[in-house]
Amino acid sequence: MALRKKSGTAFNNRLIEFLFNPQALPFTLTFTILAVAFVGFRMKGIEQAYELNNIENDIQKAIIRNKELKAQRAREMSVSRLREFAVRYDLKEPGPEQIILIP
Repeated sequence: MALRKKSGTAFNNRLIEFLFNPQALPFTLTFTILAVAFVGFRMKGIEQAYELNNIENDIQKAIIRNKELKAQRAREMSVSRLREFAVRYDLKEPGPEQIILIP
């Protein structure tokens, strides 16, 4: 029994012959290079978008942390808290001769 050639094989052979033909080869290489460059640039753009998103998240976390630290400093520097420190460490208010104003 004779084996029949697959029709796809003949098409593939003709396609390969066409693509690597000396007249079509420059177009094939140009198209291939452009396709690879497009994919590379697109991937780099997506990678940079992820990095930008991570940096923006870090900035937001730093802003929130800064607000928390300012609130903590305000609590520590409140008048009632300073009075507690004065009582605990036996501190007194400075006299007028102890205050120096720097212009």
